[in-house]
Amino acid sequence: MAALASLRLTDFRSYDRLDLDLSPGPIVLFGANGAGKTNLMEAVSLLSPGRGLRGAGIDALARVEHGRTAPAWGVNAELDEGTRISVGQLPDSPRRRAVRINQTNATASQLAELLTVQWLTPVQDRLFAGPESDRRKFLDRLALAFEPSHGVASLRYEKARSERNRLLSDGISDASWYDALEADMAACGARIAKTRVDTIERLREAIMERSASAFPQAEIAIEGTVEALLQDGIYLDDAESDFRERLAETRPIDRRAGRSLTGPHRSEVKVVHQGKAMAAALCSTGEQKALLIGLILAHARAQVTRSPILLLDEVAAHLDSERRRALSEELIDLGLQVFMTGTDQSLFSDFGAQAQWFEVSGGAVTEQTG
Repeated sequence: MAALASLRLTDFRSYDRLDLDLSPGPIVLFGANGAGKTNLMEAVSLLSPGRGLRGAGIDALARVEHGRTAPAWGVNAELDEGTRISVGQLPDSPRRRAVRINQTNATASQLAELLTVQWLTPVQDRLFAGPESDRRKFLDRLALAFEPSHGVASLRYEKARSERNRLLSDGISDASWYDALEADMAACGARIAKTRVDTIERLREAIMERSASAFPQAEIAIEGTVEALLQDGIYLDDAESDFRERLAETRPIDRRAGRSLTGPHRSEVKVVHQGKAMAAALCSTGEQKALLIGLILAHARAQVTRSPILLLDEVAAHLDSERRRALSEELIDLGLQVFMTGTDQSLFSDFGAQAQWFEVSGGAVTEQTG
């Protein structure tokens, strides 16, 4: 099981220096609002590809004190099997994130292969009712755990799409300018769609295996041009060829719009509350939260060979006592390292002695007895 054995923060957010020894199971961070609980979880989230649970820029994470910003920040961790990970800002390149594994420069893909970090924050509570792009990002984050190269394919696709959009908006009609970009979009887009389809299938299987959960079962699906081909049983190479041909055919329409109107960037993630046969967006706020927790738990169960680290920010705040107890039972049963935050320590009382407890106050973190 992948778990953090220790964590060190240097000039990160509200922490000038923090050293923690961590247990491999549930970890509860409690304290007043603004104490630094989410800052600590954000640091852990940066041990995975991307911009972390807040989506902040690299140059926005350094500690600020008395109007002065620290020259660089750093997050260092040791896994329970001895691997060391370092993520941080370079003083001479403040917009560049440095990643090192065992003191050797590493890529985001190598980081994804080593460690899976998944999170749930209050900002995501309205995920199902918010912009479609947020649901795609959520699914892509889940997909990254199963296919570490998914992030690289997504970046390449977006780069090619951006360059094609520029040609479209400039009214360029020369086919030779489009062919190479569309070939790249088709190759990466087909891989993106395949990983999404596979991820949803794994989620469905995990959801069905836990039909007795206190959290409602979600029916999750994805609707998109390329995804539909793959769901119909077409081979990946054929889906890529079809997408490339479609891009060439739609150039006149896309040119009038000034942007690419088809592809994985337009796919829609659909979630339905199975018990009510109701779209998640139409469910109550509490039901949407429960559906989201259920999906996160299903994703964790779907990872048989590599358990993720879960970051659950204010996860218990809007759960009744029955669901809080059910959440503790499921997390303990999963055997994951899971960080949870809350203002009230009693919200996590069901974990008892099986959790490691930390009080967070004024930039200090003190271990307590649960």
